[in-house]
Amino acid sequence: MATTISNQTPKSNPATANEPAKVAEREETKDDEIAVTWREEEPAHYILQIQSLPFLLENLSEPHVAFEAFAACGYKWSLILYRVSENGDVYRESENGDVYLSPYLRIMDIQHLGHNGKIDALINFFVYHQEMNRYITIQDGKVKRFSANKQESGFSRLMLPPKFIDRLNLKENTCKFGVEVFVVNPEKEKGECCCSILDLHLEENPVTWLIGNFSNLSGLKCFEFRMANSKWELQLYLRGVPEVKRKYLSIYLNLKHSKEVESGNKLHVQLKLRIKSNSPSNPRGGESKYDPTKPRTGNAWFSSSQRCWGFPYFMKLADLKQTPGLIDNDHLTVEAEFSSIYVIQDLAPEPHAANSD
Repeated sequence: MATTISNQTPKSNPATANEPAKVAEREETKDDEIAVTWREEEPAHYILQIQSLPFLLENLSEPHVAFEAFAACGYKWSLILYRVSENGDVYRESENGDVYLSPYLRIMDIQHLGHNGKIDALINFFVYHQEMNRYITIQDGKVKRFSANKQESGFSRLMLPPKFIDRLNLKENTCKFGVEVFVVNPEKEKGECCCSILDLHLEENPVTWLIGNFSNLSGLKCFEFRMANSKWELQLYLRGVPEVKRKYLSIYLNLKHSKEVESGNKLHVQLKLRIKSNSPSNPRGGESKYDPTKPRTGNAWFSSSQRCWGFPYFMKLADLKQTPGLIDNDHLTVEAEFSSIYVIQDLAPEPHAANSD
């Protein structure tokens, strides 16, 4: 979107023209925090072309002017130019007569900020350099928060007009300003709620799976059980999944059915998986503290699109065969102990629409 200001009364935004400047709510940005770069591409969201910059500065009847609203990232915004003295007073000249031009961005439709009542955004301001035929990009890399209590954000005392005019080599005192605004992670408004913790005390926990005739088995073995009103399956790959190249035992937990997941919620599961040993803990000799009999702890998420989780490199097959007590009378015992199962429910964002006024 573009707006042009010529040698006439500046075209301001009627929704904000009579509002007092909120000086106390505008943050200061230090000079060493501002990054200035160059680019050829025009600003993506808004361009303000001023045909007579001195006329604009000398004839402003208010300490600021807010220009026509534009839409970006699902919200409406307005570019505001303040006249600020060196001591920070809006519109009032300092003792040496220096007056700075300060660009700010105001959000116009605060009633559509969603249930959080706030959004975060990155702002880039632009000034066109006619001789270079490129735009100066002005930013500080900081995320700005907009809310009902803080509707504006920008740079205070950014440009001194006489130096600004000379430095940009403005032809006939015409210039262009530009704005880009990017809302940061709007999906954060969605959020999640841990709505319940499923009771595991009434369940058979830990789950024990006894596998007989182990030396004659190969491929995939499965064991179904119920836990927390859901149907689960332990999957044991006796020669491992393909990626481990037949060197490891692989164990997975698969969610077969859950009313919570079928209704759109997610489950967060904390559990321990182990190959149960009939012998005392027997770590390898030497300085290594590796003990194949110790459980592997996991934190797993289950949803309609993610139903299987586990350890492809659960245990080396060599350790399984060489560690006393893991294979007992050609039987192997897999144990799954559930510490907690949480039901996670999405908090849907409130819809917002751009104000058409």
